[in-house]
Amino acid sequence: MIYFDHAATGMPKSEGVINAVASAMRYCGNPGRGIYELSAAGDRALFECRNALAKHFGTTPENCILTKNTTEALNMAVMGYINNQKEKIKVICSGYDHNAVTRILHSAKIQNKIDIVYFESDLFDDKKTVESFKNTLTDDVSLALLTHASNVCGRIFPVKALTEIAKSKGITVITDIAQTAGNADIKAGVHGDILCLPGHKGFYGPAGTGAMVISKDFTFPLAPFSYGGTGILSIDKNMPEMLPERFEAGSLNAPAYAGLCRAIKESDQKDKKLTEKVFKYLLGELKNMKNITVIGAPESGTEALWMPIILFNIWGYDSEEAAEMLARENIAVRGGLHCSPQAHRTLGTLKTGGVRISIGRGNTMVHAKALIDTLARKVTC
Repeated sequence: MIYFDHAATGMPKSEGVINAVASAMRYCGNPGRGIYELSAAGDRALFECRNALAKHFGTTPENCILTKNTTEALNMAVMGYINNQKEKIKVICSGYDHNAVTRILHSAKIQNKIDIVYFESDLFDDKKTVESFKNTLTDDVSLALLTHASNVCGRIFPVKALTEIAKSKGITVITDIAQTAGNADIKAGVHGDILCLPGHKGFYGPAGTGAMVISKDFTFPLAPFSYGGTGILSIDKNMPEMLPERFEAGSLNAPAYAGLCRAIKESDQKDKKLTEKVFKYLLGELKNMKNITVIGAPESGTEALWMPIILFNIWGYDSEEAAEMLARENIAVRGGLHCSPQAHRTLGTLKTGGVRISIGRGNTMVHAKALIDTLARKVTC
């Protein structure tokens, strides 16, 4: 299998990650539920994962809330903020948000908890994006939801500049870094007050892991997202005020987070030059192929503003049919709307969807040429 679906999950997982999970399965008990060694081993696994996240994102271990994915982290952050408000609030967001953002906001809107305003993220001009954000950012906006990079076309947006503007006005910033975590230099506080991320994509950690990472300077209280046992203060009917226990009800998957810890440490040491080379090659070849239209892609020389993701369509093929055709050739890509109809609406591909290639550290020029040869044989002859 030639795998070009790293935006969905990073593959393959390293032997180090697999071994870390397997070892923790043998030696970790339920964290925080006892003073015996098995429980203590589980505690250590969780702390080491929090510590790795804290070092990577520039915050404190207790501010790294462990979740099962980005979606859960976004629900915790967004609904934690909204549910702590006494009155209806206004939220600003972009036209490239994933359903993990838009469905949360839709639910809050129909409950009459929020109003939503959108700013325009320009694919080719960061200055226009910043100006649109400034012009849309009225005095009654209290929460900004930012997408660091589109999971559909890969464009990286100027979140650092947007965060600085929002914070200067006292606006809380929650940032979806699902596509950039593990692939870009991101710091809590600089790129958002709260960062929501997966463990299984850019970090190449186990599925079912993620985090809500809170800046050490962020002090606004958030309402708990779920309720239950935390291993501490059991007599209290309320969730603890302290972090991370306030947001971590129930037993955590210590083996998975042991794997994520190892994945973060490995990710910090990986060379991404080959991924960039494969991306530039595929982008150039696809733009020059008959019967193929590349959508929302960088112009020559601006590739650094994009994650290694390419969206295209093939004349005469539905996007999901095209993905199925490539799967029969043992090439994994993704067709359809990619759980992000908002981004496809903005790109003008809501009716057609698109075929997405997402390149990762396991890909080589041999893989890239095999994909181009397959497309040349199947659709451009």
